[in-house]
Amino acid sequence: MLSLINKKIIIRRICLAFLILLLSVLQNTDGFFPQLFGIRALLLIPTVVCISMFERDIAGMFFGLFAGALWDIFSQGGDFNALFLLCIGFACGTLINTIMRNNIITASLLSIVAVALYSIGYWLIHYFVADMDSPFRMLARYYLPMVGYTVIFAPVLFIIVRAIEKNFSLEN
Repeated sequence: MLSLINKKIIIRRICLAFLILLLSVLQNTDGFFPQLFGIRALLLIPTVVCISMFERDIAGMFFGLFAGALWDIFSQGGDFNALFLLCIGFACGTLINTIMRNNIITASLLSIVAVALYSIGYWLIHYFVADMDSPFRMLARYYLPMVGYTVIFAPVLFIIVRAIEKNFSLEN
């Protein structure tokens, strides 16, 4: 029989998995989440950052893998998203475990870095290296504004994840 502590951990992680599932549908389905001038928000990246800040490195890594796998199901990019979010989940969890504090400012800063790495990496692979027409125009028009548009949601996602963590914490 499961103890009360294990039940709270399981319920908390199921709630976080449902949050990832909901945000995956919002992010990857056209018309479900508002786009600004054709720019989409990459909601799964700051979500993985925020979850990793509370769940720490190993659990954050698996949540990142789950979010990235859902993202890869919707897109044609191989396993890039799963591997990227796995690394982001592990890195953010480890940073919070060792040298950073768990607060909304840290969540925003880590989200900026993660989304910028993703956007610039994606742009480098698909536009710059592929020698497409006007790669710098694409960077300035879509990928850099995508960083700003996505990071707006990092504090909101942090508050949602923190609420889930507090409701199902082991201290209650």
